[in-house]
Amino acid sequence: MNYRYNKLQIISKKVFRKIFPVPKSPYTLGEIEDVCSINLVPPKKLEKFFTECIKKLQKIKGDKIGDYLEFGVFNGSSLGSMYLASKKLNLKNTRYFGFDAFQGLPEDCENEDEGVWKKGFYSCSYEKMNECLRRRNINLKDITFINGWYDETLNEKTKNKLKLNNLGIVFIDCDTYSSSKTVLNFIGPLIKKEVIICFDDWKLNDLDIKELGEYKAFNEFLDENLQFYSEEIKSYNRKSKCFILKLNNK
Repeated sequence: MNYRYNKLQIISKKVFRKIFPVPKSPYTLGEIEDVCSINLVPPKKLEKFFTECIKKLQKIKGDKIGDYLEFGVFNGSSLGSMYLASKKLNLKNTRYFGFDAFQGLPEDCENEDEGVWKKGFYSCSYEKMNECLRRRNINLKDITFINGWYDETLNEKTKNKLKLNNLGIVFIDCDTYSSSKTVLNFIGPLIKKEVIICFDDWKLNDLDIKELGEYKAFNEFLDENLQFYSEEIKSYNRKSKCFILKLNNK
C-alpha cells in the first residue's frame, strides 16, 4: 500500500491549487533578531494535535506510548508543543529526542526537489533553540539532542546509545527527499508496535504533486517495507500529512 496519486488526482490537485495555493513557509536564511517569534505552525494548534495523538496511542498501547523523535528541530516550536502536551496529560514514560545539525539545510539540498531548497534555510543555532524552549518553561534536562548531519548520526551506534526500542510519535520536518528517506530508513527497523509518523512539509512547494520530497520518500519506504500497514490520520494543517504505522497482522 502506498499514497501515490494517480494521473487524474495530480491534474485535479494542480487545478485546485492554482485557485487555492498551499501556504508557503517563511524561509529563514541567516541570523534573525528573534527566531523564537517564528512559528511555522501555531504552538497551541500543535499542542492540541499532539494531545490527540497521545490519547490515540494510549487507547492502543496504554500509558507507555513510546518515545518522541523529531527530525528537524529548528527553534523547538513543535518539540516544545509535544513536551507541554505530554506534561498536561501526565505522561511519564515518554522520552524526547531532537535530531538536527542546527545549521539549516545542508549544501547538497540545492541539487534535489527541483532546487526549491537553499543551503542554510531554517537555520537556528543550538543556543538560540535552547533559549526558545526556556521561554516556554520547558526543562531542557528532559530532552536529548543529537547534534549533527543525518549521514553522520543516524546509525546503529546512535540507536544503541539511546536505547531506542519503543517509538511513539515521529515528527519529520527535515524538508528534503534525501533527509526524509534517511530518517525513514533509520526508524524502520525500530517500528515494532503502533507509531504515528508526521511529515510537516508533504505539500510544501507542491512537491507532492511533483512526486518529490517527503511524498516520494514515504511512498518509496512503504514499497520497500511491505511488513508495515499504514493508515492516514487527521493532521494539523493543510501542508502536512500524518499516518499511523504498525506491523502487518499485529
